[in-house]
Amino acid sequence: MPTCGNCDAYVTGDFVRVFGVDDEVHGCPNCSTYRELSAGDGAVRAPEIESGSDGRGTDGLPF
Repeated sequence: MPTCGNCDAYVTGDFVRVFGVDDEVHGCPNCSTYRELSAGDGAVRAPEIESGSDGRGTDGLPF
């Protein structure tokens, strides 16, 4: 049973075929907008945000 790599929600095989890459999908209607999915965001893994010890991201901006 295929699932979203981002939120683990069930997705259909057809959804994975259309919006995924190599039988993997990293976004679905449960955790992404259709605009994001149409732009290809479901095919790539979202970058993880690293935080420093001061609660700011590695770019120095607060979350």
